[in-house]
Amino acid sequence: MAGTVGVAPGTTTITMENGQTIQISDWIDDKLYSTVQINNGQNGPVEAFSAGRSQQIPGGTRTSTRVDTNIPRAGSAGLPKDWEMYVYGVGLKMTRVMRPPTGQTQPTLADGGGALSDPPTLRTLFNVDRVTYLEYQYNGKTYSQGVMQDYPQGHGFNVFSTNATFELAQNGIPSPRDRNALVLPVWMRENLGYTFAFQPEAATVIAQLASDGGAVLNFADVKVYYYGLIRRSVV
Repeated sequence: MAGTVGVAPGTTTITMENGQTIQISDWIDDKLYSTVQINNGQNGPVEAFSAGRSQQIPGGTRTSTRVDTNIPRAGSAGLPKDWEMYVYGVGLKMTRVMRPPTGQTQPTLADGGGALSDPPTLRTLFNVDRVTYLEYQYNGKTYSQGVMQDYPQGHGFNVFSTNATFELAQNGIPSPRDRNALVLPVWMRENLGYTFAFQPEAATVIAQLASDGGAVLNFADVKVYYYGLIRRSVV
């Protein structure tokens, strides 16, 4: 929009609800994501965005990789310097149900040596969803509350099978139009803490039969997505 103070002629801008004018060229439509590990029998809280890349995954012991999270530091420290985000939607996806390698007590990212990952079944999703309270907080204020079904993933595998024993359950229809949408976006800024908490109100039950006929799968990875407009420093 030409004529805006401090903006070069020909620059496309948007004026937000709070009166802030942003330049489109500085922002991207993208997401922040973080993964937590949910364990069978868990009754204590676990927080997504509480660990950055190469830190211990929330709820487990393995190291978070780029498939687990794309935040460079813990959300309790806020977004890094010169980062901003308008969060327009939140999505949750149970990415896998798994068991550890033989003789170990905690899962790894890779399968093998007795470790196995399978897609979740409806029973597993139901067991976690029905007892787990979820809360999105930013700067000490609660912006959204609910359960997994309130935050459909909006994407994922779409499979057709003639195998009567095949099952692939998803948290909602795999369509971006079916994601959770916030009427008013949450404006997150640098150094102001944010989190998404999983709080079981009763012990979770994760005991999914394994596709290889071996030991049952007692752990699940759940990924939280914040969708919206992001501005971040380029290094």
